[in-house]
Amino acid sequence: MNKTALPKIAVLAGGYSGESVISIQSAASVMENIDRTKFNPYLVRIDIDNWWVELEDNSRQDIDRESFSWKDSSGNSTQFDAVFIMVHGTPGEDGVLQEYFEKIGLPFSTGSSSSVKLTFDKYKANNKLREAGLLVADSREIVKGEVLNDSDITEIVRLVKLPCFVKPNQGGSSLGISRVETREDINRAISTAFDTGCQSVIIESFLDGREFSVGIIPGDDKLPQIMPITEIITENLFFDYQAKYEGASKEITPAKISSGISEKIQKVVMKAHFVLKCEGMVRFDVMLVNGDMPAIIEVNSVPGFTKMSLLPQQLDYAGIETKKMLTKIITELL
Repeated sequence: MNKTALPKIAVLAGGYSGESVISIQSAASVMENIDRTKFNPYLVRIDIDNWWVELEDNSRQDIDRESFSWKDSSGNSTQFDAVFIMVHGTPGEDGVLQEYFEKIGLPFSTGSSSSVKLTFDKYKANNKLREAGLLVADSREIVKGEVLNDSDITEIVRLVKLPCFVKPNQGGSSLGISRVETREDINRAISTAFDTGCQSVIIESFLDGREFSVGIIPGDDKLPQIMPITEIITENLFFDYQAKYEGASKEITPAKISSGISEKIQKVVMKAHFVLKCEGMVRFDVMLVNGDMPAIIEVNSVPGFTKMSLLPQQLDYAGIETKKMLTKIITELL
């Protein structure tokens, strides 16, 4: 088989945030599972200073950002046919990469720049979902440079109640999140969230209940296909970075819930998917409040794809071969 004749797929990894380590692992999983009889994949690493292709001989070639192409050691130029975005956080989930690829006309695996930009902004996404009649936490946004006085804190506590969660408004992997029990700890938690490099912070009411996660992938006729529901039981106060990636949680797929509750969660997640105009692989985190009311608590437009990540677990239980799913996504891009 002439490998050079196959469609050239850029699998993007890295990024500009603390999620780059997980992104590299997710991209490695895509590279491992992609069908090399159908596609010619290249791992493309990006960081704040440079974009480059990592070749099989461990050499690297810089990417020309004007055309998203690269030249080999002989000076021959290679142009990609499609892009599989596995960059978590910025610039993969904030619309920056999507806007770039839209501009140069290269198809990519996620939703549009406007869609991922919306889901990356938790405060705006919550407002959009609330307007559509879906249950979300009450919240207040704090922009960078905003100084809260005592009356501001009083108003926030009145709105969201205590305990509450303070988290980066932009970002994922549960980095920079604090559970706040007293009003005196709010400013400290805000500083912790801003330390992640986000532009604003969201303070959310505490939703008490069982936590679940649901993946959605492209199905037949380009319609979304919902995955089995996973219940998350964490030893920590909440599903933080340690719980997600260092084993401090128990993940049960499929969740031990009634068919009625399962249908409610699936219905809410599917509606949120359409409201936010999501595409590609997406994962929704849900809190079941008062025993039977699903609330959307997080939307991941580029969900983790490591061996420990939730979506691969759901694919495995559903009997969906990762290679076939990746083939479907990439084929629809070409």
